[in-house]
Amino acid sequence: METQALALSNIHILWLVGGFIFLGLGLVIGEPVAAALGLAAIITAIAALSVPSILMQLLIWGILSIALSVVLRGMVPKKSKDLRGNIDAIVSETIPKGGLGVVSYEGAIWKARCQISDITVTPGQTVQVVGRQGNTLLVMPTTFADEPTDS
Repeated sequence: METQALALSNIHILWLVGGFIFLGLGLVIGEPVAAALGLAAIITAIAALSVPSILMQLLIWGILSIALSVVLRGMVPKKSKDLRGNIDAIVSETIPKGGLGVVSYEGAIWKARCQISDITVTPGQTVQVVGRQGNTLLVMPTTFADEPTDS
């Protein structure tokens, strides 16, 4: 009976230790929900100093865990859907060496520049979109035409 009373009197230490374990775990694996559980447990450890009821402590921890999970999940950046990698486009107007041309990409007409500046890309050729600079797409040819070299 004395051991149980001792454990209940030091319950804030258990909340604190558990909180730091979850917080560390959340930081190591990069999961904001685990970090939220840890932060909630640390706050509950502080509340446990003045709230003796374990049921109230569990209620505080549960509410804080849910609230902090929602807040921290909202802070995680989402992947951009502006430009998906490795999508094909069709060249509409010649892309000269080091210059701008026109491609059809996802049903829209875009200005495009070849990533390799010493290649001319001809109309009808399929290219892969590898990036974007403002309103200009950066493209790479999927096949390379044999061009005479300057000697």
